[in-house]
Amino acid sequence: TMLSDAIVAGQPLTTGAPGVLIGEMLAEALAVRPGQNIVFVGQGYDGSISSGKYPVRGIFRSKIDDLDGYVAVMPLPVVREFLSAPGGATAIALRLRERSRLEPVSAGLAERLGDRYEVVGWPRLLPMVAVSSRFHEVTTYVVLLVFFVVVVFAVANPVLMSVMERTREFGIMLAVGMSRTRVLRLVLYESILLGIVGLIVGNAVGWTVTAYFARAGIHLHGFEAGLRTMPGLSDVVYPVVSAERGVVLSVAVFVIAGLAALYPAAKAVQLRPIEAIRGLPAAMRVSSRNTGDSRLPVFVLLALRNLLRNPRRTALMAAGAAFGIVGFVFILGFFDGFFDQTIENSTRYLTGHIQVERKGFRKDYAPELAIDDAVSLLQAVRGTPGVIAAAPRTQVQALASTASKSEGIMLIGIDPVAEAKVTFISRTVVQGRALIPGADREVMIGRRLADKLGVRLGEKIVVMAQAANGELGTAAYGVGGIFSTESASFDGAFAFVTLPAAQSLLALGSRVSTINVRLEDRAHVSAAVALLRARIGGTDVTLIPWQELLPQLEDMVRLLRVVSSIILAVLLLVITTSVINTVFMAVTERTREFGVMLALGTSPAALRRMVVYESIALLLIASAVGYGAGIALVLYLGHAGMDLSSFFAGYSAIPGLTGIVYPRIFGATVVPPGIALLIAGVLVSLYPAAKAARLDPVQAIRHV
Repeated sequence: TMLSDAIVAGQPLTTGAPGVLIGEMLAEALAVRPGQNIVFVGQGYDGSISSGKYPVRGIFRSKIDDLDGYVAVMPLPVVREFLSAPGGATAIALRLRERSRLEPVSAGLAERLGDRYEVVGWPRLLPMVAVSSRFHEVTTYVVLLVFFVVVVFAVANPVLMSVMERTREFGIMLAVGMSRTRVLRLVLYESILLGIVGLIVGNAVGWTVTAYFARAGIHLHGFEAGLRTMPGLSDVVYPVVSAERGVVLSVAVFVIAGLAALYPAAKAVQLRPIEAIRGLPAAMRVSSRNTGDSRLPVFVLLALRNLLRNPRRTALMAAGAAFGIVGFVFILGFFDGFFDQTIENSTRYLTGHIQVERKGFRKDYAPELAIDDAVSLLQAVRGTPGVIAAAPRTQVQALASTASKSEGIMLIGIDPVAEAKVTFISRTVVQGRALIPGADREVMIGRRLADKLGVRLGEKIVVMAQAANGELGTAAYGVGGIFSTESASFDGAFAFVTLPAAQSLLALGSRVSTINVRLEDRAHVSAAVALLRARIGGTDVTLIPWQELLPQLEDMVRLLRVVSSIILAVLLLVITTSVINTVFMAVTERTREFGVMLALGTSPAALRRMVVYESIALLLIASAVGYGAGIALVLYLGHAGMDLSSFFAGYSAIPGLTGIVYPRIFGATVVPPGIALLIAGVLVSLYPAAKAARLDPVQAIRHV
């Protein structure tokens, strides 16, 4: 391991010398520095109670909460002496030359060692690392799938437009005797050559950009707390240039592009030579009635008529942008649903939206920092507009023990009835029952904690905690319920008892540690905090919004919003490129038409306006269809859910997120990108409009 490289204060351990390395978060919680002593209490291998005082040699910062907040490291001989286990060891840690060979190496070791020993791979040892990697991999697949769909239409549409633009050319080829099979091959070969050129240019640009950032790194210093939720990820990310993955993606795009070209190639083969040679139908003629000086309405109407008189071309042009918009709306809804679901589930597990507490309470959860006048304060909070419910609690760091094992826990005392209105921890019970009023001798623990302690339903555990009067509070509780959430760390560290039981254990009387609040609308948390602060008055309590209660969640969501914004920006660029390509192809296909209009006296400025008006009308049609279909898709999936649980087989889900994602649409996030897309589409249409206005009438009419 490289734990010694993460030391930020003090020195590394030395073999055989008493001392301990602890994480930075644990050092802050214990208020210790290098050189100071820590007293450890545990259970020896012989069943006796072990205790010892050891100096802190160093403090490490791994940026992994499970390590920085809960792990203490001592030399092996010192631990053996502390646990009365001379020569003993609980595990042997191995490092492989190639991490990808974990499964075959594990299988080989298991076969050689036999049934007496268990070989545990890193995904089970670091479940959060495994699930975080897996989730981002699945998200990448979803995004790539949408990109591939957009690419299919981005490729098929210009090729089909190209076939339409060359209708007379293909008609002449067929008329002079070229077989339809050769025309089919011609279109396919052209598409393949264009695909090869696109792959070369795309890979050159993509690999160059990736190689640059692989050397320089992508700095994420502003999201340090969010990065802590992704174990092992530093604040500088170095993209990996994978030749194998690049080849696979390139081949996939090339094959999809080739398949997408089959339809326009088939359309070219089905052309009738005589009709194709005749080119534009008579319906292209526009009215020359006197319109006076009202030139703008005339060309607006003319633009609409041009779109309606050739519905096939209009449908093709709109379809390319519409499918891109559908993909854009889906990705937007997917990320918005993920963010909303993660925040909602996380706040519903434990914190609520606001926590009322004494100042300084969360520093070490000292029982003496309890709220004195809890009853009147609770009534004031519940009577505040915008508050749905409020629940009183006690919170304390405690030690849970059985006859053979001990674990540090966070013990929460709750009012079962009030708590059910603020959080849904009672719904996560998988064995036994949730706490009920009067069940003061029962405890509800997480499944992982039950496994750590080796207890089952109905068995007793002993809980010890520092009481408010300075004494050591001790109580025995029977395991009445076992809960299971998507967070292994939560399930392994929290236990719940009734509020009276916790108050008795901590000698609090009628006092409580916190009051947790649930709001009607999470988006108004800042206003609710201000209103509650004014309502509570000049007491010594403070109000903590969920963003401060769960800073890692807030920063994780902020970080992922940045990532999603980059993805959406790239998708917007793809859609915009598709729009300009489609409009440019439409202008090229109508070269003779524009030449006739210029020859009849239409001014270049009027022609330019007409093309821009057509582009605006086309984008409005595409936006209406794309947003309509995209919102309908998101609403359907938001009701039915996207079941990704099969992708997480053998993994725990990340905190606050189940295996089913429910996409959601928020107007505040959909409208601005829609306006940006419309503006971008209009701006990019200016170039092909300018090209049309600069056409030479004679050469344009001769255009084949």
